[in-house]
Amino acid sequence: MVAGAGIQKFGPKIEEHQQLLISAADILIEIYMAESAILRTEKNMHRFGAESQIHQIEMSQLYLYNAVDIITKSAKNGIVSFVEGDEQRMMLMGLKRFTKYTHYPNVAGLRSSIADKVNKENAYCF
Repeated sequence: MVAGAGIQKFGPKIEEHQQLLISAADILIEIYMAESAILRTEKNMHRFGAESQIHQIEMSQLYLYNAVDIITKSAKNGIVSFVEGDEQRMMLMGLKRFTKYTHYPNVAGLRSSIADKVNKENAYCF
C-alpha cells in the first residue's frame, strides 16, 4: 500500500524519496521475517508435534506481536511523509484495517517462558 502509492505519486523519481523507500523496506523485512518464523514453526509442529514445539510457538507469537507494531509504525511514517488531507486519512484508515491484530498474546508470559527455557538450558537452545 505504501510503496504502491509512492510509485503512483512519484513514478520514476521514487528513488529520490529515500525515507519512503526505507519505510517500505522495513515493512517488507518484518513481513518476511514474521512469515518465515510462522512457517518454520508450523513445519516443526508437523514434524515433531505441537507439544515439543511450545517454545518455538511462543517465540513466533512474540515476534508477530512485535512485528505488527513495527509494520504499523513504518507504514504510518511512510504515509504521512508524502500524502496529505483526505487521501492521508483514507490511507491511515486502510492501514488500521490491514494491520488489525485481535489475538493478543500474554507478552509477559511469553517472555518469561522463553527466558525460563534459556536459563534452564544455560545456553541458546533454539
